[in-house]
Amino acid sequence: MPGNMLSVREAARAMGVSPALVYQLCAEGMLPHYRLGGRGRRGKIVIDPAELDAYFRARRVEPEAPPHPPLGHISLG
Repeated sequence: MPGNMLSVREAARAMGVSPALVYQLCAEGMLPHYRLGGRGRRGKIVIDPAELDAYFRARRVEPEAPPHPPLGHISLG
């Protein structure tokens, strides 16, 4: 196993969220991870930093374009 894997706590710290959210993302299959140990809920979860980066990039929200261009200066005379 590569030595640069992140624990759930480390991944949570890097994301700025709680470990509970990281566990939830893993359980829902949204965040790729490795489970070391037995099947089910037992075992240690580790996350590849590249997968964490890909998760962030996939959730980028682009700003919406304004529906109309700005009006600018309007002359009433």
